[in-house]
Amino acid sequence: MEIESKQQSLGKLTKKDVPFLTGLFFMGFFLFLFYIWAMPLIDPDEPRYASTARDMIINGNWIVPHFNGEPRINKPPLFYWTIALCYKIFGVNEFSSRLPSALAAFGTAIITYLWGRRSGSRKDGFWSAMVLITSPLFFLIARFCITDMLLTFFVCASLYLFYIEYTETEKRNTRRLFLYFLLSMVFLVKGPVGILLFILITICFLLWVCDLKYIKRLWYLPGFILFISIICAWGIPFWLTLGTKQIFSLLSQETSGRFVSGYAHPEAFYYYLPVFVIGFFPWSLFMFVVIFHFFRKKKTFSKETKKQIYFFCTWCIITIIFFSCSRSKLMTYILPMSPSVALLMPLISKWEMEDKFGKMINCLLWFILSVSILVPITLIITMPKWLPVDYSITKHHVFITIIVLLIGSIVTMFTYSVTRSFRLTKKSICLTNCIFLIFAIVSSSKYMGTFRSTKDVVQKCLSEKETNYALFGNHVAPSLVFYSGKCVMDMGTGAEFRKKLSNIKEPVYVLLSLKDYNKKKDWFQKISFYPVCQNNVHVVLSEASD
Repeated sequence: MEIESKQQSLGKLTKKDVPFLTGLFFMGFFLFLFYIWAMPLIDPDEPRYASTARDMIINGNWIVPHFNGEPRINKPPLFYWTIALCYKIFGVNEFSSRLPSALAAFGTAIITYLWGRRSGSRKDGFWSAMVLITSPLFFLIARFCITDMLLTFFVCASLYLFYIEYTETEKRNTRRLFLYFLLSMVFLVKGPVGILLFILITICFLLWVCDLKYIKRLWYLPGFILFISIICAWGIPFWLTLGTKQIFSLLSQETSGRFVSGYAHPEAFYYYLPVFVIGFFPWSLFMFVVIFHFFRKKKTFSKETKKQIYFFCTWCIITIIFFSCSRSKLMTYILPMSPSVALLMPLISKWEMEDKFGKMINCLLWFILSVSILVPITLIITMPKWLPVDYSITKHHVFITIIVLLIGSIVTMFTYSVTRSFRLTKKSICLTNCIFLIFAIVSSSKYMGTFRSTKDVVQKCLSEKETNYALFGNHVAPSLVFYSGKCVMDMGTGAEFRKKLSNIKEPVYVLLSLKDYNKKKDWFQKISFYPVCQNNVHVVLSEASD
C-alpha cells in the first residue's frame, strides 16, 4: 500500500491503470469519433477553418493563413496546421477537419483522469473523465472544427503541470520547461487570450491560498526563452510577410476590439450563467452542492483537499468572470473550464452520508434530480413553440430524443432513492447523457446540414459542372468556398455585380438563399439569370443559356 501510494503521489501509471485507461479509450473513441463524418461542415466557422487549412496544403503557405484568396490572420496557425496534417493522412473531408478537435477532447479526458486519480482514486479519475465527456457543451464542441477544444486541451495540460509542480515536494526544471512549451502552444492556438487566462487562474489561486511567493518559482529563464523562440519561429516570418502596421491592427482588433468594444458577438454580462447551467447540465447544478458544502464545512477538510477545491473553483469562476467581462461572447469561450467542473464531482460522493448536514445535501440532490425530470417534460409540452417548422427535422425524431432523456432522468432518480449513493447516481447520469446526446446528434444532423451548410446544393448543382466557371454568392457562405473548392466572389450591389460580370468570360453561377432570391427574382430575370437547381434553403442561378 505504501509503494502504491508513493507511485500515485508521483503520478506514475501502473498496471492497475490499464483497465481504466482502456475503458476511457473505447468510450472516448466511440463518443468523439461517432458520426463526425456524417454532418456537413456548419457555417460560418467550421468551413472557414477547414478551407484555410486546405489552402495551406494547396499553396504551401504555412505562415500566413488564407481563406477565399484573402489573408485570414485573426488566429495563429496551430489549429490550421493540425487540420492540414490530418488532410495529408486522411484526405480533405469532414472527418479530417474535425479529427483534431476530437483528439484534443480525448486528450483532455485523459488529463482529467490523471488529475482525478492524483486527487482521489483511479475510480474517481475515471468517472471524472466520464462526467467531462458526457457534459453537453464538451461533447458537442468535440465534434466541431473550431479552435476551442484544442485550446481547452492545452490550457488544461498547462494547469495540470502547474498544479503538479506546485504540490510536489520534488521540483523539476524539466517540468517547468515543458510548462512553458505548453503555454507557447496555447498562444499558437488562440493568441494572448489563453495565456492571460492561465495567468489569472494561477495568480488568483495563489492569492486564495496566500502563497504569492510561489510566483517566483514559476519564473524560469530557459523556459521563457523556449516560449519566445517557438512563437518567434512563426511570428518573425509572419511579421516580415505582413508588416508591423497590419499586425498591430490585428492585435488591436482581437484584444481591445473584442474585449472592450465587442465588435463581434456582443452579449450581456450575464450571458454565461445560462450557458454554464445548460452546457454542463446537470453537473452545473451539482456544483452548487459542492460550493455550499465546502463553505459550510471547510474547517473539517485537510489542507490538500482544500487546495484542490480552491484550485478547481478558481479555475471555474475566473474563466466565467474573465469572459463575462468581454463584450464579445460565444458559448464556446468558457469551454476551457469544463475539466474543473468534472473534477469537483467526486467530492460529493465523499460527503453525502454526513449526519444532519447530509440531510441538507440530500435535499439539494433531490431538488436537482427533480429539475432533471422537469426539463424533458417541459421540452415535450413546449415543443410546438421551439421546434423548427421545416420538414428537415421531424417531430418523431425530436420526441424520441427527449423521451430518452426523460427515461434516463427517472431511472437516475430511482437509483438515488434506492441506493442513496451519488456514485451510482453519477454513473446513471453519465449513461443517460451519453445516449441522449448521441440521439440528439443523429436527429439534428440532417437539419443542421441543410440549413447551416451549402454542401447539399453544391454537390447537387455544381459537382458535375465544368471546373472552369466563376462562382458568386450574396454574403459568401464559408461552406460554399470549402465544398466548391473555388474562390467565391461577393455579388455586392446590383451595379457592382454587373460590372464584375462584364470582366468574366467563363460561365457564371450564383448561389443565394431562397429568401434573398425571392426578393430579387425580377431583377435576376432582367439580367437573364434563372434557377438551375435548388433545395429547401438555397438556389443556384445561371445564365439562360445554361
